[in-house]
Amino acid sequence: EVAVKAMQEGAVDFIQKPYTQEEVQKSVRRALDRKRLLLENLYLRGEMSVGTGDSGLIGESPVIKNLVSLIERVAKSDATVLILGESGSGKELVARAIHNLSPRAQHSFIPINCIAIPDELLESQLFGHVKGSFTGATQNRIGMFELADQGTIFLDEIGDMNQNLQGKILRVLQEQTIEPVGGRGSKKVDVRVVAATNRDLEAAVKEGTFREDLYFRLNVVPLEVPPLRDRKSDVPLLVRHFMNDLKKTPEEFFVPPSIYDRLMKYDWPGNVRELRNLVERAVVLDSPELLGQIGSKLSQVPEPAPVVQAEEPWLGDDQITYKEAKQAVLDRFERKFFEHRLRQNRGNVSRTAETLGMHRKNLQEKLDRLGINPKEVTEDQIDPEDGS
Repeated sequence: EVAVKAMQEGAVDFIQKPYTQEEVQKSVRRALDRKRLLLENLYLRGEMSVGTGDSGLIGESPVIKNLVSLIERVAKSDATVLILGESGSGKELVARAIHNLSPRAQHSFIPINCIAIPDELLESQLFGHVKGSFTGATQNRIGMFELADQGTIFLDEIGDMNQNLQGKILRVLQEQTIEPVGGRGSKKVDVRVVAATNRDLEAAVKEGTFREDLYFRLNVVPLEVPPLRDRKSDVPLLVRHFMNDLKKTPEEFFVPPSIYDRLMKYDWPGNVRELRNLVERAVVLDSPELLGQIGSKLSQVPEPAPVVQAEEPWLGDDQITYKEAKQAVLDRFERKFFEHRLRQNRGNVSRTAETLGMHRKNLQEKLDRLGINPKEVTEDQIDPEDGS
């Protein structure tokens, strides 16, 4: 009774007598974890207070306004949400907005990228484990679902989760219980689940790679995040927002209207993430012109120029620095190289990473930075310069 009252008044844990030093240390760690997550959420809510209403989404285009309207309605409920959208389009930002506008906003928002963690570790990350349950499990550990208790857990790229774990997620949705790895009993959790994917889950269900019952459980409220190419009118607002994030005012880092025009002609295969990376690079190098150069090169806006300049754009630019030219060469090489290897592996990122001796996560980060969409790199899209 005393413990229950203490928890209601703000305690995050309690220890029964007699207790050991190890139990006290574990309790302190759990309290610190919860405190850290609370501070992160408060910080993120402050960071996201600028945008369309209270959602934190940046943009005035009709598609974004419609998305914000849906988010505001969905946030009030406790329904499971499935966010659909291309890589880099802002699915996690939408998930955070749902949480921050919900009755659970004062509790934890826990994001986890299902594709970035090896399958053998993901179960432990999600559900926790007991000491001795596997090699390296030297102590009990609580998982993300427990950390998100009374809050929201965001399962990003759930379409790439293996079917064994899919079954365990289904159980959480059905029963609101979890079972730690190596544990013998279930634990009750009160968690709202928001999931996201850039895959076609209906097709995955038909192919047998995604559980149909889980799909129906997740797809209670589907939200589609538009790609940046469908809301190009938001590009100037996003550029100014990213500049503000990087502590640059429009006066300090003046971007001419002609550069905005170029940026709005580009299709942004890497979506908002690609735009942010571009702005950050230009700000770090203190070169607003770099936005125009990169936008022009990538969007392939027709420019009267010699052939050699089209192939080696830095040769015709007397203002470009050595560092910028070197980066341009490296980007061009990496883009061609990775596209070629992806074509050889029919767009399969995992297989490509394996053949290159890279971790999949590292390769995906490079593809995102370069604006390469593996789904668009297929055998029938042959680059003449590849000779393939």
